[in-house]
Amino acid sequence: MTGAASLTGIIKSFIELEGPVTFARFMEMALYYPELGYYASVREKIGRKGDYYTSSDVHALFAGMIARQAAQMWAILGHPPVWQFIEYGAGKGKLAYDFLNQLQQQYPDCYAALTYWIIDVSPDFREKQQAILSGLNLPPGKVSWADSPAQILELQGNRITGCIFSNELIDAFPVHRVRMREDGLKEIYVDYRDNRFVEVEGLLSEKLLQDYFAKQRVALKTGQTAEVNLAAIKWLKNQAECLEKGYIITIDYGLTSDNLYNRARFDGTLRCFRRHTLNDDPYQYIGEQDITANVNFSALEIWGKEAGLNMAGLVTQSDFLLNAGILDILKTSDDYSFNEKKLHTTLAIKQLIMPEGMGRYFKVLIQHKGLPAEPELIGLRKLSIR
Repeated sequence: MTGAASLTGIIKSFIELEGPVTFARFMEMALYYPELGYYASVREKIGRKGDYYTSSDVHALFAGMIARQAAQMWAILGHPPVWQFIEYGAGKGKLAYDFLNQLQQQYPDCYAALTYWIIDVSPDFREKQQAILSGLNLPPGKVSWADSPAQILELQGNRITGCIFSNELIDAFPVHRVRMREDGLKEIYVDYRDNRFVEVEGLLSEKLLQDYFAKQRVALKTGQTAEVNLAAIKWLKNQAECLEKGYIITIDYGLTSDNLYNRARFDGTLRCFRRHTLNDDPYQYIGEQDITANVNFSALEIWGKEAGLNMAGLVTQSDFLLNAGILDILKTSDDYSFNEKKLHTTLAIKQLIMPEGMGRYFKVLIQHKGLPAEPELIGLRKLSIR
């Protein structure tokens, strides 16, 4: 029996015992069920042999720009002798490797004060992270792993000073799905009938689902389907509670609520990835495909403010990388000959910043807490068009 068949049977049995489940619960089991869920299983997920690419897989320059921004943040914080950079969902550990390598070379004082934390729920990924980072010859304690920010607080004895970073994390959180009907908002549940999963509509499972749209002044049209990422709100509030002073950088693909819930996305944004192929059926290949939905950056701003986070800015990934100086590597090179390495770098930069690639679809949100004033961050400054 395959993993997909096993997990399908487990979810089917759960529904037969407990009744229809929210789509968020179904998605949680499909992605995170121990050993069988997509992110909990031992299988190749990222890269050419996996299901998708992330920006950190494209080129080390991506992590280099994050390191440059982090070094400025450390300076704004007053050059603390000890500070933390916390990465959520570090995947194979490539961003951590490139970040630490770049920081050590270019900002040695910042590097010396740094403790790098990785929070990742996947045992498979943790092994890969430890393997790749072993190649850096890091001093003891430079990189540590934790299950949650609360565990970091417990281990170090105080709240976090530094930066909490995530890249393509929130889009993997389980989402509720709702649909507007003439008699009001309904939630989509998952049932099992006639040997297949089916969707049924019912009452809202949480009051926040109703408040969610009202607070953003969003009015769904009759028949419109939308995703609601309540887990993202809970996650952000948790980060804010654990952060004493510093920043939260969230990179993901998504939109603000006025664009996310307009007529162009009348059926929502839920989609699945398997072997670099896109589909819209979450009820096939259960445990063997990624399930995701666009991030609502307006919700992160609104509920972040309630949690004590101030908005530094929201820009496209393209603007962030250009602002941070990703093109400097080409401008400062004194090698004018054509070679394969330069071609690879140029093509990688193009993929990271061009509108038809990752540059426009991915956004960079930066929030901060505990800072009396807000100097302009290099990644958020306006582009100088010459």
